[in-house]
Amino acid sequence: MWDNRMTNNNIYALLIGVGDYKKIKIANLPSYRIDVALIGTGLISGLKCMQDHIRFMAGEDNNGVVSIASLAKGLDSFKRALSTEDTFIFYFSGHGSSENLVFSDGQVDQQSVINYIDQLPCKNKIVILDCCYSGKFKMIGANHLSMEQSLNIFAGHGIAIYASSSDNEVSRIGPNGNHSIFTGALFSAMISPSIIHNGKIRLEDIYSETQRLVHTWNSKNPGMEQHPIFRSSIGGTIYFKVTEYKTYKPEQVVIRNEIYTVINVKSLNTANEKRLSAFVVLKEKTSSAKLVSITKKIVDSIKYANVYSSEKSAASLVNMPAKAVWCYFGMDEKDIISHTHAYYTIWAADDVKSKYYRENTNAKIVNGIYIFKNTSYDLVRKMQEHTISKDEYIKQCKNYMKLFVDKAEDFCIDLMEVYNCKISFPELQSRYKDWMLNVKHEFIKLSDMEVAPKEIYDWVEEIMQLSGWILDLSIYLDGDKQDGIITDREEWLIQNTIKKYHESLEKLKELEKSIK
Repeated sequence: MWDNRMTNNNIYALLIGVGDYKKIKIANLPSYRIDVALIGTGLISGLKCMQDHIRFMAGEDNNGVVSIASLAKGLDSFKRALSTEDTFIFYFSGHGSSENLVFSDGQVDQQSVINYIDQLPCKNKIVILDCCYSGKFKMIGANHLSMEQSLNIFAGHGIAIYASSSDNEVSRIGPNGNHSIFTGALFSAMISPSIIHNGKIRLEDIYSETQRLVHTWNSKNPGMEQHPIFRSSIGGTIYFKVTEYKTYKPEQVVIRNEIYTVINVKSLNTANEKRLSAFVVLKEKTSSAKLVSITKKIVDSIKYANVYSSEKSAASLVNMPAKAVWCYFGMDEKDIISHTHAYYTIWAADDVKSKYYRENTNAKIVNGIYIFKNTSYDLVRKMQEHTISKDEYIKQCKNYMKLFVDKAEDFCIDLMEVYNCKISFPELQSRYKDWMLNVKHEFIKLSDMEVAPKEIYDWVEEIMQLSGWILDLSIYLDGDKQDGIITDREEWLIQNTIKKYHESLEKLKELEKSIK
């Protein structure tokens, strides 16, 4: 459960609702009061922001009078209060003209407000504009990673803008006139439990859920459609921690004796079958007969080990014996880290042996144990000998990380323009032909690098993982899309891959500490 004392105390917000326009003789807006209240509730209840970090500006006593001077004073107060690790959220509900936000006593250039907010001295900024024609704004291109910059400085830094309508559309108020369609959808997204993952809400998931709800409104109200616009130059994304989340930690199994050491045991469970893998360091190369004996001893020791992939798996398979165990043998810990195995064996229960014991020229079955000998082991070990220094290795990996991060950020920026209906998917494909080829070429070069030194191996592996997600994006992009339609399956694959890319960035932020 979430402890109410544990709030996101580095998030600040200025929420403006303008409803009274009598001074400049245009129609008043009835929805401003509830619009501002909904966003405030969404920030507090959904994103777990501190109430006293939110400033509501809807006129004294909620009379809806907000002047240009009040806007300037409000922004200036935050400029002086914000620190470098803070997040600032600006929300505006009111009238909008072709290029302006309309206040009770006049108009302010929309772009100038965005530019001012972008210069605020905090980590990231989110601008939300709920007014007519609000999609008419410009942003600089993608945020790129510099070689001197840490991921902690890059990831989560920048500005995101979410506008309720395109540059030629009005923004709608709901049938009862209580609140705007866009703000109602945004509020529902902010408090939705369905977009919480590992205790966090990602900014893009708020956007996606809002878009889904607005799209539902559009489909039911022909002739009254609006199409929200979202653009972001934030490196990676922003995460809001909204619930406590504990990573499932399986039992750690280590077995030591004079012949071998079991370094670790991992789960290979399926939904209804317990399976395990053991990673073993041998003191010396050995015979098939000894491998059989060692494998059986390991199986007897770990068959009932409480090693599962998740709490759900643990609950369904508790107290059950393993149906199959893979033992991977190396000659030192480096072999285990780099997945270079001199042998591997499989023990399987009698009723599943046929499923796991496959014919292979380098394999044989001895006393019920499947044994595979890696005939390329010595050659692979020789190839893995380091020819460059650790510092040079880190430098090369940083170059690849920068390359793939920059490519991902460029792609995400332009993909969003497809969703903003500014370019078609075939246009995106045409722009990214060279990009796709370069991603594949650079991924192969990265894959051909020497095995990483032990102390930075996890960091290098995560860079490989991140680059793999970008490779996947290039594959999804490379197809015949002359009809310009992205299927639901393709949409899910692309968005899920971007989510995985964001998760890799977060993991690398932590692993980065190990190379300093």
